[in-house]
Amino acid sequence: MLLFCLLTALPISRADYTLIESYPHYSRAFTQGLLLHDKQLYESSGGYGKSFLIYGDLRGGHRQLALPAEYFAEGMTILNNKLFVLTWKRGTALVFDPVTLGFIERYHYPGEGWGLTDNGQELIMSDGSHELRFIDPLNFSERRRIQVTYRGKPMKLLNELEWHKGLILANQWQTNRILVIDEASGEVLKLLDLTGLYPPTVRAPGTDVLNGIAYDPDSDSWLVTGKLWPWIYRVKFDLPSPAAVRQLP
Repeated sequence: MLLFCLLTALPISRADYTLIESYPHYSRAFTQGLLLHDKQLYESSGGYGKSFLIYGDLRGGHRQLALPAEYFAEGMTILNNKLFVLTWKRGTALVFDPVTLGFIERYHYPGEGWGLTDNGQELIMSDGSHELRFIDPLNFSERRRIQVTYRGKPMKLLNELEWHKGLILANQWQTNRILVIDEASGEVLKLLDLTGLYPPTVRAPGTDVLNGIAYDPDSDSWLVTGKLWPWIYRVKFDLPSPAAVRQLP
């Protein structure tokens, strides 16, 4: 289903990103989560009766798992050799083996599940509000929350997440931007405008919003896509340092 054939392209500089390459993307994937792990690109796709998980490498090939019809898949991450997947309104986190996609266990949480990432020790999830929850991966209990603000204003509709060196990058649903959030304070340090990446004026009918962020440590670049998009884009971001680092003498 997912094809990852490289399209050659010259780097294109924008104010908030540099476009490096593009790859075909399965355009029926209603992308909820995107991540790179051990050189494999994982994706979760939502929809009642049509949610699935899939992974493969940039040379093609894939392993796929359809989820039961009662689950609307949302964000996902891999921590402690477990693939955690949120569901939208069921209040259920599903856990799978990241290689075989075999089911391991499930956890329950209050409210909705949207985006999910981790900082190497904790799971970090969004629920559509302006808050991020920090979750114990051993039992899915909530440890703490931070409020995400920009110039003192709460930033709601936080969706797909990706953690990187004390920063949390978050798609903001119904927008073409990514919020760069300081993990410690919740302060939005930068707004990345990706409107020009796949402009609404050239999108096919029915194509949905920007959603999906995966960091590639091998090239220090990022893979981004959207719901029902035909392309995955490799880009470079100029990211700020976390507030705690910026304040060091």
